[in-house]
Amino acid sequence: MRWSTLLFDDSDLDQLSLLGAEDLLRGASDTLERRFDARELYRRWERQQWAASDIDLERDRNHWDRVLSPRTKERLTYFIQSFLVGEYTGLDLITPILAGCPDEDSLVYLGTQAADESRHTVFVSRLSEELLGMSASTRDQLITSWSRLSPAHRAVHSTENAILRDLYRSPRDYATWLRAVAFFHLITEGVLALHGQRGLVRSLQRIPLLPGTRAGFTAMTRDESRHVSFGLHALRHGVREGFAEPIHEVIETGMPLAAVVGLAPGRTPDQTAATSRAAEEILHTVSVRMRQLDMDHDFTAHVLAKCRAAQDAVLRAPAAATA
Repeated sequence: MRWSTLLFDDSDLDQLSLLGAEDLLRGASDTLERRFDARELYRRWERQQWAASDIDLERDRNHWDRVLSPRTKERLTYFIQSFLVGEYTGLDLITPILAGCPDEDSLVYLGTQAADESRHTVFVSRLSEELLGMSASTRDQLITSWSRLSPAHRAVHSTENAILRDLYRSPRDYATWLRAVAFFHLITEGVLALHGQRGLVRSLQRIPLLPGTRAGFTAMTRDESRHVSFGLHALRHGVREGFAEPIHEVIETGMPLAAVVGLAPGRTPDQTAATSRAAEEILHTVSVRMRQLDMDHDFTAHVLAKCRAAQDAVLRAPAAATA
């Protein structure tokens, strides 16, 4: 346990990619539990650098073209395209959060997150071009990828954009800034991104192929743990300052949206069982984030009930309606 945490914290990209999936995910969770402040997160960013252009994808291309089954490629294609939209959206939306930042230490840290979002976008764009055979144009990749996202996934991004537009209009309104951080850092990154990376990293460990893809997403998971840690820190501070209401409002609205992303009624018993496991894992992630925010039991129970109701509505719907 101690060894895997140290390896997660301080390794270069080659060493980090040797971590097993559970050690990697344990390291990411440990980052969130340790309650770093903005200065500590900046220092971690300085130690945890990697370059998207340094990752060798030659073996990945060979595995993709000659080894992977069509079903595996279909699943990984959706993961890659959804992360492309998510990372570019993060890069686009970090600007108003930077502009509205309430203190100097947070501003310095958020500058590192903007750099991370650029690096992630470049890496996933490389995968889109070199593995999926998409256009070299990031703009064209984004248009194609957006069209293939599920309605639930698009609903999350649309809601996030609406909140960030409010921050563009009122960049110095602290309550609006906290609402944006709550959706972006807590819901999009803290639930959707980390949950999606957990599933992807486990899948990549099972196939033991695509070493470049695995290395890049491993490093992205460590970066995301810093981003979410900052969001938790900022939101806990906001609650202490008397701004619990706008934070609660975003959580109450956004968590049920995130809870249904990737869920659809199963067409076979195995698919139904896998979907049920995924739904429970999302609920567990939501529950952990609420605990890390120091939210009280009653509000947490209320949010989880809304998430379960949203999931039940999706899973009871006809398959054609959720495809």
